[in-house]
Amino acid sequence: MKKFGKVIIATVIVGAVAAAVAYFYTQRKKQSITIDEFEDDEDEDEDRSYVSLNSVKEAASNVAEKAGEAFTPLKDAVKDAAGKVKDAVKGAAEDASDNVEEFFDESDANN
Repeated sequence: MKKFGKVIIATVIVGAVAAAVAYFYTQRKKQSITIDEFEDDEDEDEDRSYVSLNSVKEAASNVAEKAGEAFTPLKDAVKDAAGKVKDAVKGAAEDASDNVEEFFDESDANN
């Protein structure tokens, strides 16, 4: 048992030393990378074009205007359909109330 404990302690120590060496090696390698390696060429920046925000606003307002124009007929059709449904429901409710009144009138006459 004592020998087994010594083997485990030795393994832990060797593992810790190997981990420390690996850590310091990777840190040294990260520090050796300079910022110059990540910089782009200056010539590429000149070819870039930018979109002005005003043109984006104009495009958005044009899209909104065209969408409004496209939905106007649909909006009118929905209003017409809603009016017809409202009239139909109102008529059905009046018929139902008439039927209920007739039902109660008949039951009163039977008594």
